[in-house]
Amino acid sequence: LGSVCMIALSGCSNATTGEQVEVIQNGQSFSLDKMIFDLKEEGNNTSIKPDNPSEYYNYYQEYEGYEYYYVKGTLKNTDEEAKDISAYYVESETSGVRDEAKIAVTDEAKSDFIKYIDPGSEVDCYLITLVKDGDEAPDSFHIFSGFNDDNKWKNEIQYNTKFK
Repeated sequence: LGSVCMIALSGCSNATTGEQVEVIQNGQSFSLDKMIFDLKEEGNNTSIKPDNPSEYYNYYQEYEGYEYYYVKGTLKNTDEEAKDISAYYVESETSGVRDEAKIAVTDEAKSDFIKYIDPGSEVDCYLITLVKDGDEAPDSFHIFSGFNDDNKWKNEIQYNTKFK
């Protein structure tokens, strides 16, 4: 059996921005907060599950009339401390319109989605958004990290998909 993960089906009215924006092209590796992202695969599917699911695992369930668009690769934590994946905010962008997205990571065995990445661990990583059947795939994903004193995001990575 699996545990269901969800992404909201609502658009974002105001574009979120970071103080420092770095634009990354499809297939390029990048670093953010002592984590190295190496995203190589893009695609779509009706649900998202780890590669080697265990008896009980978390997954992103199917929604009628929608499919998930994802960018997949690896994520390595080079910090000396564990990283909480919920500390990062993600949006997708299609033709200038932003929507909520998600970053999801597996354990090292690729059997379940987890919330923390241990120091030195390299895990599978997904950037995921829901797309209505027949709609365009996103042009980019925006990953935000760190707050400044004004409660605004410090860092933003704009990862351009193969559709940009």
